[in-house]
Amino acid sequence: MLDPKYEERAAATLDQIEPDLSRKALWNAICDAIDLVCDHPESAEARRESIRTLGQQVWQVPIRCRTEDDDWVLWWRPEKSEAHIFYIGPRL
Repeated sequence: MLDPKYEERAAATLDQIEPDLSRKALWNAICDAIDLVCDHPESAEARRESIRTLGQQVWQVPIRCRTEDDDWVLWWRPEKSEAHIFYIGPRL
């Protein structure tokens, strides 16, 4: 089990979405993705897609939410006892 560690951009996204009641479904889907990478970091679902960004390999996890127009993703990488979360937002 890993503890989440958020980059500034990811934390700002969470701070923006959490209080917005119209995006409750997205908030819950993001929480599910965070739980997945923290609770099951070695699982195939948490490591299904690898991408290279900023000169490093990170894992991309889809955030499943039917109420959003964009496909959302979470980018993360394990670092010791933490799930370092770099990005939460629309698929780039």
